[in-house]
Amino acid sequence: MIYGLMINEEAYEDLQRAYDYYEDERTGLGEEFLEKIEDRLDYLKKYPLHFNKVEDDFRQTLIDKFPFVIVYEIQRREIIVYSFFHCSQNPDKKFKK
Repeated sequence: MIYGLMINEEAYEDLQRAYDYYEDERTGLGEEFLEKIEDRLDYLKKYPLHFNKVEDDFRQTLIDKFPFVIVYEIQRREIIVYSFFHCSQNPDKKFKK
C-alpha cells in the first residue's frame, strides 16, 4: 500500500536552501540533490515503516550522496515530513515540529 505524503512549510524551506546552496556550488548539483530526495520520498511512500523510530514517533532516513536526513512521522496512512535536516546542524533541533 502506498502512503500519502505531506511536507510541511519548514521542510520546503529546508529543501529550497539546500537546493540553492548546491546549485551555487556547481550547476546541476541542486538538481541531483532533488532527484535523490524524490527517490527517497518515493521509497518512503511504499515502505514508511522500514525505518525505526528514533525519538518519540519520529523516524529518519539518510539521503544517498548528500549529508541530509529526512525527518518524518506516520499518522494513519500519511507520511508527514518535518525537515530535510543537514547532518552538520545541532542534532537537538532535529526532532522539533
